[in-house]
Amino acid sequence: MKITSKTLMVGFETEVKLGNNDAIELTLLHSAFISENKDGSISVDIELGIDVTDVKFLGIEVDSSYNGYKQFKANLKELGINLDELIDEKEKELANSKLEDKLTLMFRDKI
Repeated sequence: MKITSKTLMVGFETEVKLGNNDAIELTLLHSAFISENKDGSISVDIELGIDVTDVKFLGIEVDSSYNGYKQFKANLKELGINLDELIDEKEKELANSKLEDKLTLMFRDKI
């Protein structure tokens, strides 16, 4: 057997607060694929916002089922709050936080 490449998949999460006065709290689940290139360098491919868990609105837990979360988003939309846009903004902040560099340093020796 000859190993020709190695990739490490890492799941991680971030707890975020969204909206005015941080009224919405939730956990975003992400994954990263960390690979060793033939020249010895490390590549990181990040997938942000794969799933959402532990949603709270004004400190009250929101039904975490698919339909419950879908209804919550629809209720917010009726109030003029687009939850998907708020989550996208947080993901952009995370993407611009040098996350790839942090993951490369953290897992360089694991590959």
